[in-house]
Formats: sequence, structure tokens, C-alpha cells
Amino acid sequence: AFFLAFLIRYFDESSRNPEYQLIDNSNLPVYLFMSVVVALFMGLTVSAEEIFKDRKILEREAFLNLSWNSYLMSKVFVQFAISAIQALTFVIIGNAITGIKGMTFEYWLVLFSCWASANMLGLVISDSFKAVVTIYILIPFLIIPQIILSGVLVKFEKLNPNISSPVTIPFYGEMVTARWGYEALAVKQFTDNKFAKKVYVFDKTMSEARFGKDYWCSKLKGNLDKIMLDLKKGSRDDDFNTDLLLVSNEINKQMVLLPGIRFDQAEDLKPERITVKTVASALAYVESVRKYFVRQHNEANNTKDALITTMESENREAYQELRNDFFNISLEEFVTSKNEKQKTIEFGGELIQKLDPIYMDPPDRFIKAHFYSPVKKVFGFKVDTYVVNVLVIWAMTSILYVFLYLRVLKKTLSSGEKLLKRKRKIID
Repeated sequence: AFFLAFLIRYFDESSRNPEYQLIDNSNLPVYLFMSVVVALFMGLTVSAEEIFKDRKILEREAFLNLSWNSYLMSKVFVQFAISAIQALTFVIIGNAITGIKGMTFEYWLVLFSCWASANMLGLVISDSFKAVVTIYILIPFLIIPQIILSGVLVKFEKLNPNISSPVTIPFYGEMVTARWGYEALAVKQFTDNKFAKKVYVFDKTMSEARFGKDYWCSKLKGNLDKIMLDLKKGSRDDDFNTDLLLVSNEINKQMVLLPGIRFDQAEDLKPERITVKTVASALAYVESVRKYFVRQHNEANNTKDALITTMESENREAYQELRNDFFNISLEEFVTSKNEKQKTIEFGGELIQKLDPIYMDPPDRFIKAHFYSPVKKVFGFKVDTYVVNVLVIWAMTSILYVFLYLRVLKKTLSSGEKLLKRKRKIID
């Protein structure tokens, strides 16, 4: 914790005020990610030999029919106690040096959860393999996927398109503990610090309005203009049906989100029914939606400006200190995808938003959401990503315990070994 936090404690010595402030530390996302990796590596290392070293004792006492569950729980409780202490000392030291304030418990809970999950995985491999060398060689092979599939080094939409999707996290990414741990820390740090609690709701509203007026309306207007031109000239180009499908899908979605703005000709947005008059009505609808988003953006922006003006008038130094101590520019770039050139993509006949994921609400799917989603849907209710992610990590830990209790991996390896021996005998 000391070396990690001390090394990434960056500040610009050439600036007018060459002092460390959290706002300017461009390495904060690295600290969050590496904290999770350290938790996983330490958790694996501490527990990897626990059952293996008791192998002779277990074989000697097997005839006594002692409780396998009691034996495992004795290991689990000790490992979890050690991990809780390690996670607490890591957070206290690391966060103090990094300058992260007011989130000691939140960071500890996430890192302890990752530590505990790694403990359980370590116990599984400790029970399953016959050589300690094999166990310790296996640890890097368990850590590397956690690093690659965490969503930090390689974005999920940039993975091999044959086994991934540009709009959702692939199923194998959802199985990675580091993905849940890092996302929980990043979202919590950005949305729930003392500064964000005052302005996040306004930033979220402005983000939604900005996407609507600058990207959604522009895209639909462009498609409708192309469709209008094709209809007037009496010939349809190759993209006509695709453009019309996107317009139809997006307008139907928007009417659900904004029921106060109606478009009564949605059923006519089909290749066999589309007319110049329908396109003109659709353009008028899109313009009405654009004006709504402009008003929404201006209202949220004015309210936020008024709040900041009030805070600065009361105590300008206190406001600057609050922002410097809790906001981080680099983390904002990560969770808003500010440096991504592609702000939207077309996929499956829909316009998919890629900018500002930290301000986007997820679709109505159980827990499934985009990366950096601020909330997740659980039985139709919005629940903080931090809470959901911690629960998911513990659910994965519980599943690993069931695997350990049933000795699934050990039995699978033993069955494979017996099968190989049979084949060798047949060959001989």
C-alpha cells in the first residue's frame, strides 16, 4: 500500500501551486485498479497452500468421518480474518497517502470482498492439485485474466468481436471479480464523494439532455433528410431501409421516455408505408424533442451555476478545497469516456450511447448493465452499483465455497487422470 500509493502520488512541480491535490492526480484510476489486483493476488497467495499442507493429516483421519464442512469453515474464518486485517491496513495507508477522504469503510468493504473471493479460489486450487509447485505456478494464470478482463486495460467493446459485443459486457467478463471490484470503487469514488453529492444530479441531467439534443436529434434528422431526399427523387438507396428502421426504433423508444411529446404516425415509419408527409411530421417531432432537451439542459446548468455561485460567495476557499480534495479529473475521463472518439454507435437498428456511461441509467435487465453504470436494476428497482457489485462478489465467493465443499475441481481432475491411465493401458 505504501509503495503503490507513494509512487502514484503525482503532482505537477512546474505549476503555480506545486502541492499534491487529489484533483490533479492522473494516476487515481490506476490506484483503484491496482488495489483490486493486489487484493486478488494477496488473497490467492495466502490461501493457496492451506489445504495442501494438511493433506497427510486429512488422509490419516479420513476413516473418522470428521465433518468436511467444519474443517473448511475453520479455514475460511481464519483466512477471512487475515484478509480483513490486510484490507484494512492497505486502505488506511494507501488512501491516506493518495489523499482519498471519507471512504475508508467503502474501500475496505470492496477490497475485503475481493480478498475473500480470492481466498476461496485459493482454497479450491489448494484442495485440487497434488504439487505445491503446480499451485503457485497456477496463480499468475488466474491473475492475468482478472487484469485483461477487468474493463480497464482493454475495453470490453474492443475485445475480439467474434466473442464479444460492442454494446454489452460479455458473459466471461461478468465472471471476473476484478471487473466488479474496480467498477464499484470507480463509481463510488466519482458519484458519492462530498463534492459529487452536490452537483452529480445536475451533471446527470445535463448529460442526458446533451446526448438528446446534440447526438440523438442530429442523427435522426440526418436519417430523415436522407429518406426525404430518396422519396422525392423516387429511388431508394441501399441504406434506406436501415436508416428508416433506426428512426422507427428510436422514436418509439423516445415516446416511452417522453410521453408528453407525441408522434401519432409511428406506425407509418415502415418501408411500404412511408411518405413525404410522414417524414415531415417525424422531422417536426424530432425538433420538438430537441427543444425539450435544450430547455432541460439550460435549467440544470442554471441551477448548478447558481449553487456554485452561492457556495463561492459564502466561502470561495472552502469550495475550492472541497473540489480539490474530492474531485479527480483523470477519473472523470475514465467514467465519462471523454477521450473516446466514437460517442455513439449504430447496432441492431438502434442508436447506442457511448459517452458519459457514469450518467446513463441501464436497461430493464436484472443486474446486467453497461460498464460504469451508476445504478443497476434488481427486480425492477434501481440499486446503487456499489451495493450490487459487492453482493455479486460475495455471491461468486459463495459459489466457490460450494465448489470447494463438493470438491468439483478435484473430482474432475481425478476423473481426467483415471481416464488417461485407462487409455495408456489400452495403448500398452
